[in-house]
Amino acid sequence: MVDNKPYRAKSQHGVVMIIAMVMLLAVTLMVVSSSNLVQANLKVAKNFESREQVRLSALAAIEEAISEREFVDSPDDIFAAGRSCKSEGHDNFVCYDLNADGREDVIVEISPPTCMVVLPTPNADLDHFGSAAQASCYLPALAGAPVEYSMCGYSVWEFEARAEDAITGAAIVLRQGVSILIALNDAEDSCPS
Repeated sequence: MVDNKPYRAKSQHGVVMIIAMVMLLAVTLMVVSSSNLVQANLKVAKNFESREQVRLSALAAIEEAISEREFVDSPDDIFAAGRSCKSEGHDNFVCYDLNADGREDVIVEISPPTCMVVLPTPNADLDHFGSAAQASCYLPALAGAPVEYSMCGYSVWEFEARAEDAITGAAIVLRQGVSILIALNDAEDSCPS
């Protein structure tokens, strides 16, 4: 027998609304979780950027100290007069304003460099015609006898820089070695035997 009565949806009152609310809740949870994921990725990227800025500032301070070469004569005062931004027993501080807002963003302290070793340089290894600095090291023959070593040597120095970002607190300790040609007379004062 066929029932010709119109279909009545008594049992389905509100089912569509419940399904729509569940779907809306699922979409909201997906949006919130993706937003949290994006925020976490932004924090990681910002931390990486801050750490890299601090590392590059420490490298720049070491390179500046090496280029000035004041550390050979006075390891406690390696920067030119007035260049150090702080003074705590020594003038080995350099500050960098990375965003040009007039405030110090990164403060770098370089510990007094340590001379590790000095290796005398043979006269034969010097370019005494092409380099004035190396020509001053050349030791001519004495009484007709050739002299093996010059008046200079390659000294190996260890630098340690501690840098900290004043805003984010990112910090790093960086060590770098350098070998430079110095007069052996200078080496006696600042390097071990």
